[in-house]
Amino acid sequence: MSDNWYLEEDFWRTFGRFMFNEASFAEGKRQVESLTRLVGIDGGQVLDLGAGPGRHAVPLAAQGYTVTAVDTSHQLLSELMRRAGNLEIEALVADMREFHRERAFDLVLVMWTSFGYFEAESDHRRVLDRIFSSLRPGGRLVLDLVGLEYLCRNLQPVHLTEDEEGRLLIERPLLTDDLTRLENEWILVDGNTVHRTDFSHRVWSAGEISLLLNQAGLDLVAIHGGYDGEPYDLDAERLIVIAERPPEESGNGEKSAYGQDFED
Repeated sequence: MSDNWYLEEDFWRTFGRFMFNEASFAEGKRQVESLTRLVGIDGGQVLDLGAGPGRHAVPLAAQGYTVTAVDTSHQLLSELMRRAGNLEIEALVADMREFHRERAFDLVLVMWTSFGYFEAESDHRRVLDRIFSSLRPGGRLVLDLVGLEYLCRNLQPVHLTEDEEGRLLIERPLLTDDLTRLENEWILVDGNTVHRTDFSHRVWSAGEISLLLNQAGLDLVAIHGGYDGEPYDLDAERLIVIAERPPEESGNGEKSAYGQDFED
């Protein structure tokens, strides 16, 4: 597997069937219901970066949000559109390091540890710069990550998961590079077939990600340990970060979904 493993359709074709089961879509719908309350948005333009097969984009569209879904995988976006049915979703094959649409969105989501795929540190800052550009003043960003604090306390050398079809996923994670990266070996046993892959992604502590957001010009709004606003502590399985592009004064009286003025 190359450093750009997330660009390889074979990875999603093989392991996506395990990762994106029906239970994960039901959970995605519940997460959307919680997150929209937590963020405090009621309608507007939403950008889902690393949208995958639509675990969050589809329920957002069903709730009436105008959704743009961006992913590098043709295969995953095709599944998204199949699940969307008659719902209107703009699905674009693009890299989150490149995609931006000036002041177009009230909310940007990067869910399920999709922020952190890149080897180069500058690429993560590049993504945040694109997000800043795409947000309307007063618009908000949600990053859904796994926190370094939780990993240091709870990471197991081997983790086994069996799905409803009897497929077995063996995960062998390891923190490396001075606790900044999580290296993963996955072995998927599907009947008589065994698939193996290795991949890596960046991990941050709550303080580190807050500093990175600040450097990109985004104001930290809140850090939670779950989708319902649970406190972030050493036992929090998720690191849910909410940040905001600072509001700006406007002479035209137009407002974002949060009530702040913004310019065209």
